[in-house]
Amino acid sequence: MKLTDRRQAGKRKEQLSHAKNLVKDRKGTTLVETMVTLFLISILMAMAASALSSASRIFVRIQKTQYAQSVLDTTMTELRTITKDAAGYVKLYERTTAMEDNYGGSKGTNTKGNAIEFMTPEGFVELVSANGCPETEIHIGDKVTGKANAVETGQLLTRYYFRNSNTGQYIFTQNGKPVARAVANVFTKGFYMGNYVEVEYSYPAKVSDGSKISSITAKVTVYSEYDKVTKSLKNVMATDTEVLEFRNPITVKGNADSAITAIHEWIILIMV
Repeated sequence: MKLTDRRQAGKRKEQLSHAKNLVKDRKGTTLVETMVTLFLISILMAMAASALSSASRIFVRIQKTQYAQSVLDTTMTELRTITKDAAGYVKLYERTTAMEDNYGGSKGTNTKGNAIEFMTPEGFVELVSANGCPETEIHIGDKVTGKANAVETGQLLTRYYFRNSNTGQYIFTQNGKPVARAVANVFTKGFYMGNYVEVEYSYPAKVSDGSKISSITAKVTVYSEYDKVTKSLKNVMATDTEVLEFRNPITVKGNADSAITAIHEWIILIMV
């Protein structure tokens, strides 16, 4: 037993001696080596940060494009729903006319425009645009029942107009201010996610006043910027064109005055 203990004690001494020799032979890291290591680490971190920044920008760009495409698809679907029951007549307005809010008393166009006007089966005139609208008085008959807030350019808006009880004509402005029977934002402002919508409608080829048409083409473009100084939309994010079909053929009223023709078409609808 004593011999075994002596052997084990000897082995432990050898291990301790070997460990001490390793510690003595080990060299420390020099300042130069430390600086080189830190320099290499900083380069790797800068490269990683640059890669992450680029990836982040790409992700944000893709996300904005997806948002714009979602706005585009939903807007096009809603336009099909809004216009499919158009009746009586259809009329387009050019952007310059629409921006001046002279829809009702102005001549339309026989080619294309940024606002569409038609009659509903109930006999109201409906105007759909995304050109913005100032504060509008809401009338029921000859009484003012409230006001609709101004709507910014780039948001889809529907307005409904009524017949004056004395003249039987549709009134679009009164005392130089926009009036309507009702005003409705198609979507809330948050729906656009910082984007702006522009809609361009166009008639089929070779159309003139009095022509009967069964459809109209709508081109929807989504922009990410609106310049309030130049009143122009910038930076296209998504665009698409589709044919909006009417449930029944309706009459084109390109150069006719809506305030006069609307009551005429309404009478025809009642007789039918």
